[in-house]
Amino acid sequence: MDAIANPEEPFSDDDYDDLEEKRSIIRQSLDEIAADVGIALLKANLTFPLGLTVPSSGHAFITMVTHVDPSNDDWERASAIVRQIVSKKLGGIRLRNRHLPCAIVNVTKSSADTTANALDFDTQS
Repeated sequence: MDAIANPEEPFSDDDYDDLEEKRSIIRQSLDEIAADVGIALLKANLTFPLGLTVPSSGHAFITMVTHVDPSNDDWERASAIVRQIVSKKLGGIRLRNRHLPCAIVNVTKSSADTTANALDFDTQS
């Protein structure tokens, strides 16, 4: 999932500067954001591992991934938590998400952790 402002609107140089400014804020606060997300996920009883990163291109502010296959409902709840925390860090701007295909390699896990779609992070909207 990418947290984005509005991917359909044309992208100007000013938009790019604003995007980079917001990414910088997130990069500097990534540990704090991750800690806040971790606490919020536990409070919501969402215990799957979640990775957060700040992309260097495109329209996204932050990208989240996991190597497990949570239910669509759990993924949407986790996405909402991440959007809320990142939005607050960016002064309350409204964020939306965009689902992206993803694959992770060299992940150590047991056969009990394996599911048919364990590397499919693109959930239905």
